[in-house]
Amino acid sequence: MPVPFLDLKQQYAAIGAEITAGLTEVFENTAYILGPKVRAFEEDFAAFCGIDHCVGMSSGTDAVHAMLAVSGLPRGSGVILPPNTFTATAEGVVMAGLVPVFADVDRGTWNLSPRAVEAFLEENSRGGRSVDPRSGAAVSAILPVDLYGRPAELAEFENIADRFGLLLFEDACQSHGASRGGRMTGSFGSAAAFSFYPGKNLGAWGEGGAVTTRSGEMAERLRSFRDHGSSRKYFYSQIGHNYRMEAIQGAVLGVKLRYLPDWNRRRAEAAARYGELLAGCPVELPPAEEGVVHSWHLYAIHTEARKELGEYLASKGIGSGLHYPYPLHLQEAYADLGYGEGDFPVSELNSSRNITLPMFPEITPGQQEEVASAVAGFFG
Repeated sequence: MPVPFLDLKQQYAAIGAEITAGLTEVFENTAYILGPKVRAFEEDFAAFCGIDHCVGMSSGTDAVHAMLAVSGLPRGSGVILPPNTFTATAEGVVMAGLVPVFADVDRGTWNLSPRAVEAFLEENSRGGRSVDPRSGAAVSAILPVDLYGRPAELAEFENIADRFGLLLFEDACQSHGASRGGRMTGSFGSAAAFSFYPGKNLGAWGEGGAVTTRSGEMAERLRSFRDHGSSRKYFYSQIGHNYRMEAIQGAVLGVKLRYLPDWNRRRAEAAARYGELLAGCPVELPPAEEGVVHSWHLYAIHTEARKELGEYLASKGIGSGLHYPYPLHLQEAYADLGYGEGDFPVSELNSSRNITLPMFPEITPGQQEEVASAVAGFFG
């Protein structure tokens, strides 16, 4: 039986009518940009993350850019991040006038390695500041990514940031509802960026994003920045952008947020089932971590034969994905940073071996058995 990589039609069938009722309210009130639906979602999502403030944005990319742009980091300074991430993470750094400084990830979690970051900062310390030897940029911040929905070791990064006098930000674009040590993603560091791209655990009906923060001052700067730098109409305190969230997306996300805990629970059950079904296959499975609640945005396995496996699955009508097949430090867009092959071997290993299997809340045990049978058949 065919198994799609993602099935949003079932989600629409289950809650589409409820969302449409909220959209009708938007249309009747003709408040299409920001407005009460966005404000209500911002309040609910902040409470969900255990944080004081949430500022809706027009996309996750815009959220990364905005939180860095209003942070007060010196232009031209460096931000440490992993090479294994969507380009939007590094794009936000560059658009904010900052310099991406890559560090390797840990095998298994595939998240930015606290050990690698700490070693880099110690080895490149000059006069009380750590300086990137390639670009000459003084490092000012750390930006871990919650890859595949697994929270990075954020509490450790808080300690490292404090020790070296850096700011900590979080790319939580894949980890809606995840937690580490009882703390929700989005509640660490100075601020965190979320994406509500339609395929995310909490997805809009279009583009959407948000920044969460404990700082009321930063929240006000973000609200100004997303609205052309204005604090009141036609008065501009900074250069900003048009990063305002549409009321339609606020209405959609406000409904979906109520279902997110159950959807994540079902994803976790599906991940556990995959672990059992694939236990005998010669692939590297996601490891468990004590005290970590994974959102299972993606279920990634690793094999040297991932290209052939993907083609075999496709021949059986089974969807799969590559997240991400080529690390950022080797991409043409970042060639001027001076990195080369072999600089970050664990990141390069992940990029060359990962393949993501179908994962969505409505996936059935039968569908997962079909996927596992195909994986086993390929290796058999």
